[in-house]
Amino acid sequence: MTTLLMRLRAPMMSWGDHSQFDYRDSRREPTKSAVIGILCAALGRPRWEPVDDLAALKMGVRVNKEGILCKDFHTVQIKETISNRYYVADGDYLVGLEGDPNLLRTLDQALQKPYWQVFLGRKSFIPSRPLRVGLVEQPLLEALRQHPYECSRRGKRPSQLRFVLEVSESLDVRQDVPLSWQPRRFGCRAVETEYHELPEAICIFPG
Repeated sequence: MTTLLMRLRAPMMSWGDHSQFDYRDSRREPTKSAVIGILCAALGRPRWEPVDDLAALKMGVRVNKEGILCKDFHTVQIKETISNRYYVADGDYLVGLEGDPNLLRTLDQALQKPYWQVFLGRKSFIPSRPLRVGLVEQPLLEALRQHPYECSRRGKRPSQLRFVLEVSESLDVRQDVPLSWQPRRFGCRAVETEYHELPEAICIFPG
């Protein structure tokens, strides 16, 4: 089983899944629509092309660092339209995608040298480091659990990490699967949130 890993880090990011007009929400972890949007930018795939192949990939997220959910209050244009926009500050996420190995290899190459600029939810939210982690020959959850975890300081590490995993059935259903970008249509997927211990064996400390 092949899994593609990518790491999303930035001072600010936004993961909206039901934003409308003057209200722009954000989840606390990346949505599938946001991740597929990033991959489309890396591939140079235009909005009018189908995204069925990307939507079929199974996705999971390991939350390396819980970001802070913030609210940004806007007034724009001459009439002073008021909008409330939420974003996540200082988050760190390991995203895994499982599926067709040939497609995953293509995506891995695209992340190494993106065709268009990638951003994390809004055009002003640029990644602080390259997104590409690489391919591993492991199932999705195993790949997420066993990938090295960067500790900020020796002795300072969480006891467990939060995982958000795509499953076949769950009470938590999210409408964040892009069916097309033009026109914008989204399908649903089921997810489960799990907490797993962080083994010391996978922890690495910056030199």
